[in-house]
Amino acid sequence: MAAIPIILRLIAVTWGLAVAQWTASGVVFQSGLSFVGAVALLGIFLTLLKPVLVLLMLPLVVLTLGLGLWVVNALIVMLASAIIPGFDLATWGSAFWTALWVSLFTLGTIAVTGKNDQRFRKVVLHQSGFRRNVDPKKKVDNDDFIDI
Repeated sequence: MAAIPIILRLIAVTWGLAVAQWTASGVVFQSGLSFVGAVALLGIFLTLLKPVLVLLMLPLVVLTLGLGLWVVNALIVMLASAIIPGFDLATWGSAFWTALWVSLFTLGTIAVTGKNDQRFRKVVLHQSGFRRNVDPKKKVDNDDFIDI
């Protein structure tokens, strides 16, 4: 999942869990407190734990052409349901269903807000002797620089 601000991630997780509970009988929250705890814990896990799990399961992710990320998300949802009392998943399929909705709402949040990972920006290297479309009348003192 792309790095988005934590508030937007929590909103996406909230909508994903709500829709998963509404559409599947295997996703149950005993109380509002368990729902809030699940949202908070999933937000933390998706921010901190998911990159580590994706790295560990990289061969699976590559072999399945990215569908292994759904497995990673389902594992995170299963872990959150094991920790949060009152958040119950009936089957492994319920975890997949919940992971699908959380992923779709996160993707939608990124698409609507335009927030993407600012760490991955275009890097342009300029070296002397490799200039294009430069006015020869302008004198540049130091053309060995990196635009980030």
